[in-house]
Amino acid sequence: MKLFYKLETFQPTGSFKGRGALNALEMMPRDEQRKGVVLASAGNQALGVCYYAQKMKIPVTVVMSNIVPITKLQKCQNYGAKVIVHGDNYHDAQKHAKYMAREMGLTFINARDHPDIIAGYGSIALEILDQVPDIDAVLVPVGSGGLAAAITAVIKKLKPHCLVYGVEPEILPTFFKSLEAGKPMTLPWTNSVADSIAMSNIGVNAFHTAKALLDKMILVNEDWIARAVLHFVEKERFVVEGAGASPLAAIMAKQVPELKQKTVVCITSGGNIDAVLLGRCLDRGRAAEGRLVKFKVGIPDSSVGYEGLLRLLADNNFNMYRLFPDRAWVEDEMYSVEVKVVCETTGLDHAIELKRTIEKAYPNTALFEAEPYDVNKTCPCYYNKPSKSKSGVISI
Repeated sequence: MKLFYKLETFQPTGSFKGRGALNALEMMPRDEQRKGVVLASAGNQALGVCYYAQKMKIPVTVVMSNIVPITKLQKCQNYGAKVIVHGDNYHDAQKHAKYMAREMGLTFINARDHPDIIAGYGSIALEILDQVPDIDAVLVPVGSGGLAAAITAVIKKLKPHCLVYGVEPEILPTFFKSLEAGKPMTLPWTNSVADSIAMSNIGVNAFHTAKALLDKMILVNEDWIARAVLHFVEKERFVVEGAGASPLAAIMAKQVPELKQKTVVCITSGGNIDAVLLGRCLDRGRAAEGRLVKFKVGIPDSSVGYEGLLRLLADNNFNMYRLFPDRAWVEDEMYSVEVKVVCETTGLDHAIELKRTIEKAYPNTALFEAEPYDVNKTCPCYYNKPSKSKSGVISI
């Protein structure tokens, strides 16, 4: 396909959220601006509000849960905001922000569902249509749904035949389940590589705007999101967070075969990924591609034993990434050590060669933690099958 990226990663605050924040702040009456605003955020929305509020001299209070990366919290403080850490998830933080708005007379901004916020996001679609007029489809990351609502509202108004697909983490498919149920749903929160769109609840305004306009919802698993993040770093030289990489993940996982040879835009919604999470994504992506392989093997607990294992790896062009010797939990053999090894390989075929080499050299003690596998063959693809709406795609 002819693929374009809408690089919201290069916005001043690192994500598309600043568009909605600026629009909402400018729409506020002057007396409310003087009193200040309060909002709950998982990070990106707060950064957008704080950045533009500082320029407009509007006091800001941000409520964040204790799972928000400390780097995002510090950035909000650097923009002059008062940051309060409250609760275990976004929903808890939002309830506390509403309480503060009532008690302190501040204006509460629903950072994920306010109509002015959603309207600001729509400027992305205007730019896409201006820069790629022959577009056939847009793939949008979906969390609480504000971005999807804005993109679909604009695209379907100005270019009705252009397809708009939403992409959501398979591990927390809140918007998907809401479309399936026909009403906003709440799911138990869980961690995801795409933390910015891992939402346990969705926006009511966003849901009712998008539900009649989205052409398809696609679920992508964690391995494919990690592989997409890895692809951006290695091949495109962009740092993109898991949420922004989700549309590309759907393409890499061959979940949109109908878009072959079409002109497609992926909205890379942000690049504010924590350094620790980025490292995990890169490792997870390489493991999913068979480029990191973990196994354990029993060897004599001596320099000769270690030399034999390391020479075997070196002679076959395997790079040792990590090594953990374990002497305490070895059964029977007092003078043996169980070595847990993570190796780098060039890909799936090289990983399978590693497995065969180690099992041949250590037939009685070699144990691979997981079989090297081809993700292309095992990752489920969700196609547009109206007769089977539960197969992973909802046709609206």
